[in-house]
Amino acid sequence: TVDVHAPAQVRGLLGGNVTLPCRLQLQDPSVQVTQVTWMRRQLAGQPSSVAVYHPARSPWYFNPERVGFAAARSRSELRDASLVVSQLHIEDEANYTCQFATFPHGSRSASTWLSVLARPQNTAEALKVPPSLFTLKPVPVARCVSTGGRPPARVTWSSHLNGIVNESQVPGPLPGTFTVTSLLTVVPSSQVDGKTVTCVVKHESLEEADLSVNLTVYYPPEVNISGYDGNWYLGQSEASLTCNVRSNPAPMHYNWSTTTGPLPPSAVAQGPQLLINSVDKSINTTFICTVTNAVGTHQGELAIVLNGPEGGSPTANGIIYSSVSTEGGSPQDTQRGGAR
Repeated sequence: TVDVHAPAQVRGLLGGNVTLPCRLQLQDPSVQVTQVTWMRRQLAGQPSSVAVYHPARSPWYFNPERVGFAAARSRSELRDASLVVSQLHIEDEANYTCQFATFPHGSRSASTWLSVLARPQNTAEALKVPPSLFTLKPVPVARCVSTGGRPPARVTWSSHLNGIVNESQVPGPLPGTFTVTSLLTVVPSSQVDGKTVTCVVKHESLEEADLSVNLTVYYPPEVNISGYDGNWYLGQSEASLTCNVRSNPAPMHYNWSTTTGPLPPSAVAQGPQLLINSVDKSINTTFICTVTNAVGTHQGELAIVLNGPEGGSPTANGIIYSSVSTEGGSPQDTQRGGAR
């Protein structure tokens, strides 16, 4: 039995060297190899000779500077016909057929597809949209570029931001290569600023590449007011509220007010703090903290509902409501002044 063994596919890197294995397996040592021929055929083309070896002659090569038999010895029988191709070009990608002519069994052959790969260069970076161009629509916040790959690299994003990915592909710096650009687009907010996302690049020529990017986005203030525990009462000596802000860039201006207009006389604003020197009925209102940064202005509100003097009932507009029994024994709402 005469068999020719060659892999179905071999991969080589653009500009590098590759060996196309091909070996003749013989069970009968009397079989003679009279010639070995390598043929090449591209997807759309005719077969052409690449290399020929005859035991009685010197090897012949179509391109002797880049092609050679790995085990060729002049005037010796060649059973290992492995072919070395150097300085790989894109045009070397083709189907290669290794053919042994033997006596007395005739010709036997096997084919190998040579894939020429190009290893891409991968980069990832954060993109900043200037505050002057702020929008509540999705904007690109990170870019990942895989340059010069063959075939094109597969680029994805690993994040929890539910962003939109926009991908484009153009020819790479060398003929037959490709550059892939992927943009991660999200709506600017505090949930995005400072987060880390990862660009994942997959390619046949390399292990999976993970490129981490720390995001910076500008967004208007997100405001809430704290400091009220629901237990403020008339006559309380002092209290305070805090305007809590998340924003990028930092706040430039704080403004305290109420839904009815200016602050009560006993309330003094000090930036994000509102100090209340004495709790009187004018504090029984809804406070507003308005915050401005370079991107925009937002506000937060907090309604204060006072209790009566320590241990009393809640008040509304200076009136304390309580429940008493009438002579008939059924409860009836009465009222009394809440501020004396």
